[in-house]
Amino acid sequence: MPLIRILLSSTIFIFISYNVYCQDVSNVSFRQIEDSVKILMGHIVKDDSFSKKEEANNNVISLFRNSLIKEGAFSYPFDSLKNIGRITSKDGKLRIFTWNLPLAGGYQRYFGFIMYKKSKGRTLVFELNDSRQAISVPIKELLGNSSWMGALYYSLIEKVYKGKTYYLLLGFDFNNIFSSKKIIEVLTFGKDYKPIFGSNIFKVGDDVLSRVVFEYSARVTMTLRYVPESQTIVFDHLSPSSPDYADNYQFYGPDFTFDGFKYEKGYWIYVRNLDMRNPIRGSIKPHESPEKLPEPGFLYKTKGGLPMQKQK
Repeated sequence: MPLIRILLSSTIFIFISYNVYCQDVSNVSFRQIEDSVKILMGHIVKDDSFSKKEEANNNVISLFRNSLIKEGAFSYPFDSLKNIGRITSKDGKLRIFTWNLPLAGGYQRYFGFIMYKKSKGRTLVFELNDSRQAISVPIKELLGNSSWMGALYYSLIEKVYKGKTYYLLLGFDFNNIFSSKKIIEVLTFGKDYKPIFGSNIFKVGDDVLSRVVFEYSARVTMTLRYVPESQTIVFDHLSPSSPDYADNYQFYGPDFTFDGFKYEKGYWIYVRNLDMRNPIRGSIKPHESPEKLPEPGFLYKTKGGLPMQKQK
């Protein structure tokens, strides 16, 4: 009898959740919406059937699409959602939600929403459309919310230069069973308040990039973080496990040296071989390397993630 009651309660709760995303949510509390999203995300993570994952994901999209436009949505924390990335800017103007849908063969699709407070307190909501496969040269292109370089964002850095706010986003992409990716993305808002992804603010020698994309073996982890004391984005220098695997990024991994992008007058300047032995006690700065480091792999990305020769 107790088991029957438990099953009955679960069925009723799922039925209630189903109604939440199938009807007008204007009179539904954010707590109910949050609980429904939690259940649906559980199906995305745990179900074996891709069709069930996709159905649950479509319902998550519908819930966010209808609930984020409600009054009070920007300030509601949604802090019990463990499988959805949630970041908020310090200036209180920007919130971003991102999550992934696992596909067959280890591939992924990414989904998300941006909430942005324009002047006079009005909040705009933008749905993100994963268009990674259609982006020919990721390190050069400027994109919008309908042509998004999908990723799970886990960190946000704000910089204001000449009156314009730049939001730098650090993100992760599972990519496939062979390699993973990490991304340094830039988000700004135009005069029409529409989001713009990418900005020509990364200087790597004579190259200027609109975003930075790292690719490395799915069997290893890569550090990518911001050190506010030195205004530097620090990351592992990636090298192939053998010279024979040069430019084959599924064999790349950290080589125990660190590089970075240091902020200087509106730009992020690439610096090599950072001394990270005592990052808290002193400023992070380059030091002499005993041997020449190869050029960074993120200069060579193409549509399929395969290397291309740098044009002279």
